[in-house]
Amino acid sequence: MQESQDQATDEYARALGDAQTRLAQKEAELRKAAENHASEAEQLRCQVEQESRDTHQVEANALREQLAQLEKSVEQEMALNMELQQRQTEQEKLLAQRDDVSSQLQEVNHANSRLLEQVTELGQEKDKLQQELEETRKTADKRQAMLDELAIDVAQEKSRHKEELSDVRLQHEKEVLGVRARYEGAARPARGQEPHRGGDPLTAP
Repeated sequence: MQESQDQATDEYARALGDAQTRLAQKEAELRKAAENHASEAEQLRCQVEQESRDTHQVEANALREQLAQLEKSVEQEMALNMELQQRQTEQEKLLAQRDDVSSQLQEVNHANSRLLEQVTELGQEKDKLQQELEETRKTADKRQAMLDELAIDVAQEKSRHKEELSDVRLQHEKEVLGVRARYEGAARPARGQEPHRGGDPLTAP
């Protein structure tokens, strides 16, 4: 897009330059023709003044007519010269406008380049944040896995302790029952001999 704009600007500048050159050449030709016509008019004026002193009135009138035509041509050429100058002024204005447009295009291109840099920077920042977020997620997943594993270990340890405690209580109850059974077995003959002593042998002093 930038290349097409630059190419169009260059073509426009070349066309304006060629037109300005042709106008300058035409202006020079018109000035030279005007100078020639003025010289010829002066010569004819001198001839008219010379012929007016002669008896050839017809030729003098013809010379006057030629002089009038030359003056008319000079006026037309001067008017054309003024028109050419106006066109040259307009072309200079167009060239100035072209320069302004070119400057504006450069500013727009600079702004677009800066905007592209900002978009690129934002994309890089976004990628960096996404990478940091992914690393944070991975770290959180690892911590969660460690917590889950620790929770499982704690649960297993509590279950093992509970089982061990249950086994200890069961073993204790068995031992207590065993002791009571032995005590009761040993106390029965004594009860037969001492029927007057009552009470629970386990609670006896």
